[in-house]
Amino acid sequence: MRTYVRSFRVEGGQAVIRMTSTAVVSLVTATPADGWAVQKVQDSPDNLAVYFNETNHSFIIHATWWDDRPFAEVSEIGS
Repeated sequence: MRTYVRSFRVEGGQAVIRMTSTAVVSLVTATPADGWAVQKVQDSPDNLAVYFNETNHSFIIHATWWDDRPFAEVSEIGS
């Protein structure tokens, strides 16, 4: 089994995400910055989103196992 661990740092905080070749994506840690809140959304074992939220402003780290490889994307909403 291959395991990938990656740290993501955004204005709203930091998250560490683990993805495995068995198509399991898991959140290792999520630490919000001062004034931010963190929320984990996981509807299936292979698909995870971590939201760092403040009023009218969010960063989303979306990680999934796709096409037999890890894939992650960071988005910012609001300002």
